[in-house]
Amino acid sequence: MKKVFIVLAVMFIVGIGCKKTIDPGGGPCACSPIMNVYFSLSVKSSNGSDLLNATNPGAYSKDQIQLYYKDAQGVSKSVDFSIRPPFSTPKTTYAFNQLFSNTLAEIARSGNHIFFLKLGDRQPMELNVKVVGTKTERLLIDQVEVPLEPATADDELYLKSIFSLKL
Repeated sequence: MKKVFIVLAVMFIVGIGCKKTIDPGGGPCACSPIMNVYFSLSVKSSNGSDLLNATNPGAYSKDQIQLYYKDAQGVSKSVDFSIRPPFSTPKTTYAFNQLFSNTLAEIARSGNHIFFLKLGDRQPMELNVKVVGTKTERLLIDQVEVPLEPATADDELYLKSIFSLKL
């Protein structure tokens, strides 16, 4: 009888702990890691130098970058972003800074797909962002598709989802 009670107690605890409706990340249960949606963009000059690295000539500092969208009334709303530094994984090294934003991806996933990116004194560029689930699927800048960074099948998922803009 004791064994039956223990088995029922374990089943009850597991049943409460593993509910897919609790986990918006789509994992098998509530204890699965939640996958956040994000947007990542590297900006390079025509000769391939990193324009988000403030030490490079002609580069833009975070203060010289504006990322925003317009609400239904046409009012500009700022979108939070950060500049991520280059990184290394056990399999690869990525040598460029990236404009990174969870906020932009969340807004795009909820239905607003049009954003604006202003780099320094340049005219604002219109970004059309398509997000499906937790992945930014497509980026158009001024109606031109922006490619993803080249990656191999073995590369980390994050590296496979960095868009690369050449100015």
